[in-house]
Amino acid sequence: MNRWIPALFAALLLLAGCSGSTTRTEALPDIYPDYIGVTVPAGIAPLNFNLPEEYDRVFVRVAGSRGGELRARGRWAAFPIRKWHALTRQNAGGTLTVTVLGHKDGRWTQWQDFPIYVSDAPLTDYGVTYRKIAPGYTTYSHIGIYQRDIHSFVEEPIIESTLTPGQCMNCHTANATDPEQFLFHLRGRHGATMIQQGGAREWVTTKTDSTIGNVAYCYWHPGGRWFAGSINPVRQSFWTGDQRTIEVFDLASDLVVMDVRDHSLVVDPRFTTPDYLESSPAFTPDGRTLYFCRAKAFPVPQEVEKIRYDLVRTSFDPETGALGDIETVFPASREGHSISFPRPSYDGRWLMYSQADFGVFPISHEEADLWLMDLSTGETRPLTEINSPVSESFHNWSSDSRWFLFSSRREDGLYVQVYIASIDEQGRCTKPFVLPQKNPRKYYHNTLYSFNAPDFTKTRVRFDTRGVYRDVFSDERIQSTVKP
Repeated sequence: MNRWIPALFAALLLLAGCSGSTTRTEALPDIYPDYIGVTVPAGIAPLNFNLPEEYDRVFVRVAGSRGGELRARGRWAAFPIRKWHALTRQNAGGTLTVTVLGHKDGRWTQWQDFPIYVSDAPLTDYGVTYRKIAPGYTTYSHIGIYQRDIHSFVEEPIIESTLTPGQCMNCHTANATDPEQFLFHLRGRHGATMIQQGGAREWVTTKTDSTIGNVAYCYWHPGGRWFAGSINPVRQSFWTGDQRTIEVFDLASDLVVMDVRDHSLVVDPRFTTPDYLESSPAFTPDGRTLYFCRAKAFPVPQEVEKIRYDLVRTSFDPETGALGDIETVFPASREGHSISFPRPSYDGRWLMYSQADFGVFPISHEEADLWLMDLSTGETRPLTEINSPVSESFHNWSSDSRWFLFSSRREDGLYVQVYIASIDEQGRCTKPFVLPQKNPRKYYHNTLYSFNAPDFTKTRVRFDTRGVYRDVFSDERIQSTVKP
């Protein structure tokens, strides 16, 4: 141990107004959340953390390798936002060294210092959107779509189910993180897709004589004229005599494309055959290729474990909306696996997807992991530096493709939280960190909500919530859809 450590420790205690005997240990502190060794963007919300509850006080010093420091003391480590922002920006590309002291039973403990790395890749997006949903299987209970400023702790609702009882809202989607084009789906008696463009909204339905229902998993074409969606009548069943609890599956699943200018649908019989299930479409940044998942259909729920989706793609004509031949990119079913939610990075370099043993709803599969494909070579690998022993799913990219987020049950195997990580030019990813909160233990341990379908947004979503509420129970709001 360096000679100056004891002197520094004594000085820290004095500056903190602390007194009492001290124990120094080479162990790392048991902090919640685990921010030890994570990489963060400059300007992210402070990485506040808690010690175990038996510690009644904490003192923390954060020193930058490129200068600057800040301190926090109290019941938990809570850093002033402006000072944290200044320190991280000063140390972009450098390291923050964190010294932690905890007090219990009249004694102080000093743990081994740990690093937090500040990336030289900025994260300039305003924030993230996500759906929060309470546990339950038979009713929608309380559910809502929210947005969160990732540079502070401000969270606000976009729309909540408080005034839409008995109806589920899901699958909100911005166009390449730009909420100027934004949509989400409302399920239930008055179900429809709400499309907002430049502040003006309209409601459309894809239920026609030629389709089996309304779209669910949608993705905007980068040009803004089209969006692709899969029509999925969703059901759920429960396992007995098994460690698994619930399985979510589609009775059928087709792929369609809508022209938002006139609400016309592109319905190609090759993508709506009952012999196959299509799901989770996503356009490439040039708008000329559409990736999606495709599986051979089996009777459900009896043979749900036989349903395994391959990664496929088709060409797309942005002028006419025509779809080309179906090409299998990765035949996961041959290896006993199933792919869902392919997401090309906005710079066109990577494609991230979830892989599980079967099915299309990875959030309910413990074995579900994230995989990364290099679109320039076709090589693919599991993201071992990201994955955990439980489910990873619902991933999306930042606007510059240097960061990504995903949902994970890694904390307790039950509740889903949002994690963020960075990726470099070689496809190497950093240790993910959970979305920061002002008082993390109080926030995450007291909530009954899971966070799913997270996505980045360049700017704050501006939304006429009252107007949407007035629309919800009126079928007159639904615009006519041009039949294919």
